[in-house]
Amino acid sequence: MDLLGLSKRLSSPSRRLCLAGIILVTIIVIAAALATWHGHEEALASYRREVKNLGIVLAEQTARSMQAVDLVLQEIQTKAAAEGISTPAQFKLAMDTQQAHRFLVDRLANLPQADLIALLDTEGNVVNGSRFWPTPNAAFADRDYFIHLQRHNDPGVFVSVPARGRFQNNWLIFLARRINGQQGEFLGVVVGAIDISYFEEFFRAITLHEGAAVTVLRKDGTMLVRHPHVEKMIGEKLAPQAPFYSLVAQGGGTSRTSGYVDGRARVVSVHPLRDYSIVVTVTFAEDAALADWRRQTVYIWVCGFATAIGFALLFRALAIRSRLLERQTAELAHTADALSKSEEQLNRAQRIAHFGSSTRDLRTDQTVWSDECYRIFGVARETFEPSTPNMLAMVHPDDRSGILAHRSVIDPKPHQFRIMRPDGTIRHVHRESELIRDEADTPIFQIATIRDTTAEVLAERSLCEAKSAAEAANLAKSQFLANMSHELRTPLNAILGFSEMMAKGLAGPLQGKQAEYAQIIYRSGDHLLEIINEVLDLAKIDAGKAELNEEATDPICIVKVCFEIVKEHAHAGALHLSMETEGPIPALLVDARRLKQILLNLVSNATKFTEAGGSVTVAIRRAEDGAVAFEVRDTGPGMTGAEIEIAMQPFGQADAGLNRRHEGTGLGLPLARSLAELHGGSLHINSEKGRGTTVTVTLPARRVLAGLPKALTIMADAPAAA
Repeated sequence: MDLLGLSKRLSSPSRRLCLAGIILVTIIVIAAALATWHGHEEALASYRREVKNLGIVLAEQTARSMQAVDLVLQEIQTKAAAEGISTPAQFKLAMDTQQAHRFLVDRLANLPQADLIALLDTEGNVVNGSRFWPTPNAAFADRDYFIHLQRHNDPGVFVSVPARGRFQNNWLIFLARRINGQQGEFLGVVVGAIDISYFEEFFRAITLHEGAAVTVLRKDGTMLVRHPHVEKMIGEKLAPQAPFYSLVAQGGGTSRTSGYVDGRARVVSVHPLRDYSIVVTVTFAEDAALADWRRQTVYIWVCGFATAIGFALLFRALAIRSRLLERQTAELAHTADALSKSEEQLNRAQRIAHFGSSTRDLRTDQTVWSDECYRIFGVARETFEPSTPNMLAMVHPDDRSGILAHRSVIDPKPHQFRIMRPDGTIRHVHRESELIRDEADTPIFQIATIRDTTAEVLAERSLCEAKSAAEAANLAKSQFLANMSHELRTPLNAILGFSEMMAKGLAGPLQGKQAEYAQIIYRSGDHLLEIINEVLDLAKIDAGKAELNEEATDPICIVKVCFEIVKEHAHAGALHLSMETEGPIPALLVDARRLKQILLNLVSNATKFTEAGGSVTVAIRRAEDGAVAFEVRDTGPGMTGAEIEIAMQPFGQADAGLNRRHEGTGLGLPLARSLAELHGGSLHINSEKGRGTTVTVTLPARRVLAGLPKALTIMADAPAAA
């Protein structure tokens, strides 16, 4: 269009009218653009607020539904622990009863979201359940929750991937907890199943806009529930590039996604649950959210461009189409070049990482290897065909049966095997694969990666051998210390006995200096005997030979006895001794002599290092989980973190210089911690330089007796290390 020539041919008013029209059209276009942009942003902001609020409500309701089932699992877990069960056989005998079955049925009746509650033994077999009595034979050892809890002493609840129920073929989510014995041994698993239809029905009852969806996922991206239901995505993980993972890491939020479930661009609001590794997301499709906005936009732009539509639109469309074709041509050329470079980089990366790849056509049993696969197997592409017989011929004879089993059932699971190269060397190989299926869900290709793990296997063997050698050396050390301590105590007892007789004049009167020397010999020998006893105790614990003489013990009496022993030293140093208790303190089932030894070590250290005029306090309290905690607090000089680490090592001295002011062997704290752990408890030090030290000894709840006996035995006269 020769607009310039046309404008020259027009009269001056016409040119002004054309200019006014152009200005008016420009104003209309700008106004339409601003209205469109503002409407777009307002529509998205409104939907974001609505979805965020809805997500908070749904996340809270989902957490409550999960928590209700989990509380029942914890109750069953606590009930099993209260029975005092310590072996799998005792667990099965105690739980395989009709009374236990009725207990499970009663609990299930109060859980509309739960499908069943079951108890599994250490082999994954059902011991009891809420569905049938007598309990039918059923095994769940292949379930992910059982495999995880069997291998890991995980105190928390495990949320499984969805699985089809074996009786009703419905989708179920399993919440499972591990049941341990008194010493932490694995006794079994208590599991509760939730029908995902419960959540789907609840989400369906919520009034949602068109294009909205509610999804429940694990934090690793595994989809548990979705409404509307997408069958193929249940149990599958989201794409690694999905913004879901970054939002979960941030604690939740809102973002835009290109549509990793149904391919529709969506705005997603992510809400992680506080107490579970579960995330609730609420999404809405942008096209549905912007439907009204689009209608308004069409109306605005139709009205705005009514005066501008004409031949210019046709030429503009042709120009846009031409530019689009040029852009697509350039993009295709760039993509082809990038693909070529990517293939070259992939081959280079495989060479560096010793990682090969193979593709097997399951219809023809033809296999194609990458260059790195030939290098791993030590053969040449020109002379070796990667067929099944040829590959099996290179597999180590002891591993061929496993390879045949994997190939016969088309098993994509990872497996490890050895190969024998033509040059006679043996290499360790790790293989992982994935199946590609056609529209009928029939496997047609098997894509695999093959990695040379020889260096890793050899390194692992060396590490195991070094570990075994270190453990043997440590055991030999402990046995040597125990034997030497016994050998030293025999003549030392004789020295102590005779020096005490001499000091008391039983063998005849002594002169002043002689009596003083005899007292020095006796005190030095007694100190040496205490050191030997501490070394012997540590050696017994390290060697696993220490035993506890458990009895009902009043912890308050133990503290009082310790105060009686150190009160002279405290009085000499002008120290204030005090005891604090929070509520009634129950009796404990412990070795009274060992408990006294723990507390006396801590109280002695506190009085030793606290300056004159300071205070030493022993506090006894109950923890939230029912455990009993002893806190020994002093106003001494305190320790840094590095000094605490030194003090907790055998023979370690935080004040180890030649000018140190206090004597000691450095065994008191390590021995106290070992004795606490022998009771199933722990010892923790909290200290700050110049602000004193607090040592906390915690004994587990299983050491607490139901009531305080009328008469308790305390080894008041038992020796304890200073």
